[in-house]
Formats: sequence, structure tokens, C-alpha cells
Amino acid sequence: MSRVRTPAHACAMALLATLACGRPVHAQTPGPPSAHDARPQDDHAQDDAQTLETLHVTAQRPPTAQEQFRGHLQRNWRPPRSAEQFGLDGGVPAWLGQQLIRGATATARSLPGWKREVQPAIARAPPLDDEQMDRSQDLSSPGAQPR
Repeated sequence: MSRVRTPAHACAMALLATLACGRPVHAQTPGPPSAHDARPQDDHAQDDAQTLETLHVTAQRPPTAQEQFRGHLQRNWRPPRSAEQFGLDGGVPAWLGQQLIRGATATARSLPGWKREVQPAIARAPPLDDEQMDRSQDLSSPGAQPR
């Protein structure tokens, strides 16, 4: 599996190294050396410096559409119940009872007068008549005085 290296991951790893060591560590990114790396340092700073191994930061490759589909199937697929489990769950009498309840529910919902559990919103008339609406508009304007 190929891995992708990005400067953002290198910076994240440098931050983690800084937190772990307690000292700043510069991230090493591929490319030509910069002027910052080429500057001379005093001897005292070089004595205190620690040399760390080069970090190679890699990121996972995003899954392909086929892999995502396979993962979706594996997460949502359940094997059918075995005959033993079917019998332990009540067997044929329990299954027939469930089917009768489903049929009775479907029949009851098709009867006239049946209301669904979630009712759609019904529009109603505004609570104010036209005169009251005009008065409300007048009062809501800046500097208006009540009549």
C-alpha cells in the first residue's frame, strides 16, 4: 500500500517531537536546503543540541469506491437466523403471530378516519385583522406613539 507524504504531516510530527523532547525541533521536508538551515550557529548552541532521526511521515491512502462499497456491505449484512435460533425465538407460531399483527396494522391504517402519528401542519388565519395589523406596523416604526 503506498503512503503519501505531506508537509502538514511533517509539521504535525515536528510538533509532537517538540512536546516529547521539550525543545523545538525543525521539521524536515523534502527539497533544497533553505537559508535558515545554512546559517552558522554558535558553538554553545551546538553542544546542547540533540540530533534526532529523520522522520518519514506517511498518510493512509483514501479508500476506493469499491472498498467503501465492500465495507458498507460488511457493516450492514446480517446472516439469516439458523433453524435453531428460529425455534428458540418461538418458531412458526410466533412468526405467524407477527405476520397477523402486521396485517391487522396495515388494514387498520387503510380504514377511513385513521390519522397518522405525525400530522402535517395546517395553515390557519392570522390572529389579527387588517386594522390591527396596520396599528402594529405603525407601532413598530421608530418614534411611533401609541394611539
